[in-house]
Amino acid sequence: MEYAAIHIPEFPVVAWLRSDAAARSHALAVTEGMTPLQRVVSINRSARNQGVSRGMSKVQAEAIGSLIFRNRSIAEETISFEDVLEIAERFSPRIEALSGPLNSYAQAHSLSVSLLIDRTGTETLFGTAEQYARKLKCEFDAASFPCSVATCSNAEASLLLARSHTGVICVQTNELAKRLAPLPISLLRCDEATLTVFGRWGVRTLGELAALPETSLISRIGQQARRLQRLARGTEDHLLVPEEADLVLSETVTLDTPLVLLDSLLFVASPMLERIMRRAIERAYALRSLTLGLQLEKAPAYERHIRPAIATQNRDLLLKLLNLDLQSHPPSAAILGVTLTAEAARPQTAQRGLFQAQFPEPDKLDILLARLRSIAGDHNVGTPELRNSHRDDEVTMTSFRPSVLTPGASVSKPSCLALRRFRPAQPVRVSLKNGTPSLLFWQGGRLDLAEVKGPWQSSGYWWDGRTWEADEWDAVVVQPLYALRLRYERAPKAWTIAGVYD
Repeated sequence: MEYAAIHIPEFPVVAWLRSDAAARSHALAVTEGMTPLQRVVSINRSARNQGVSRGMSKVQAEAIGSLIFRNRSIAEETISFEDVLEIAERFSPRIEALSGPLNSYAQAHSLSVSLLIDRTGTETLFGTAEQYARKLKCEFDAASFPCSVATCSNAEASLLLARSHTGVICVQTNELAKRLAPLPISLLRCDEATLTVFGRWGVRTLGELAALPETSLISRIGQQARRLQRLARGTEDHLLVPEEADLVLSETVTLDTPLVLLDSLLFVASPMLERIMRRAIERAYALRSLTLGLQLEKAPAYERHIRPAIATQNRDLLLKLLNLDLQSHPPSAAILGVTLTAEAARPQTAQRGLFQAQFPEPDKLDILLARLRSIAGDHNVGTPELRNSHRDDEVTMTSFRPSVLTPGASVSKPSCLALRRFRPAQPVRVSLKNGTPSLLFWQGGRLDLAEVKGPWQSSGYWWDGRTWEADEWDAVVVQPLYALRLRYERAPKAWTIAGVYD
């Protein structure tokens, strides 16, 4: 196994400096507590050079020199920590956060962030251990996270090296004990009483602790001595428990000035959608749907939903669909805020046979359907779906979804006659004999009926005022010989030919 450890010291200060770039050249101290009992919990290098230390009261720190004070913000630290995890996930999916704002920095004396990354199997993507560490540090430095990175074959040893060095350090397995030996024993995670005992014995470095006889050490300190000595030698095992961060596909922007033009809205939504798409792709997901929420000036909130035919990882496609939808359904007022929310799904893959018909590209099909909806209306474009009703042609339009026929599947052919419906139904004059149709006058001709079956009566919607009632007959024409269906609507008292049988 190969590990990389990341250590970001004074994280409360780092979180503030990311949002306040003007304060980076000044001495900054982050305080916590209620006035007048505020204490300094984190400082930057300039404040440390002036003599400020953690644990000082704010009054003591103010007497030392000119400092910028900021109250500690857990929310700001949490947001910055999520950015840290997002950067680390670009290099490996197996990440463990040993200390950070989410676990109260593991009750450490220094409010610093420590991450452990399993980099096994990443050589083909990022190169050697040194190349991996330098690329990792460059990403964090670009995001204003000053950190130290250490790589070696032991997880605990890499954490000790990252906490004790600055910059990048890569240690081979045969040099690990030599590199750990000069480190101070205070780097070990143990209670103050044990560190006090080591101080009385004159044990001040990890090398001196590693040289002690194991049996005698355990008899004096207890079973924890075995773990501490293995840490000092770089042989302690660590079970990495990866972080399973929630996949949040949502972005919100509050605008300083209202937006009126559609192009300006798309300019704001484009980078939001790009960030959402990047998060989804990093988890091997595609976007199944997209919801745009708009906060309007002196008007109710406005929402639009975009759902392509298949899940996609194409940002330009979703942006084009959003553009076409907003052209057809523009907001009614100026825009004060924008929220984008996406639904993730597994990318759809299909392997077609050599002799199967080629389907149109899904991206082009989505854009075509969106343009048709903008011209004909949402309720006139899509796939007709029969409703649970006895009324003829009772259909509703649903979103178009391409169907995929699995290889080897056979399409069953109907074993009965097919009724070819007339839309609209053809008007006809009917002559009755004993209440049954016997003669038709249709399209300027006379049709004699040889056999008539029926009537079949149907009705519906009597409960909501849309009452309809009809009688239907199946009839066989003598010359030429074919079958048709007659329909009598009782409300308008009209005869029609609904269709002919093939």
